[in-house]
Amino acid sequence: MGTPELVELSPSSLMGGLHGSLATYMALTFMKSVYSNYI
Repeated sequence: MGTPELVELSPSSLMGGLHGSLATYMALTFMKSVYSNYI
């Protein structure tokens, strides 16, 4: 019962972390662009 969960969780958490860092990078780039245009 616990094995399929573990197998499913590993790639899921890996992709989640990758997507999270990518979203953070995109947000920072977007904010930097908006901030530069504002000034």
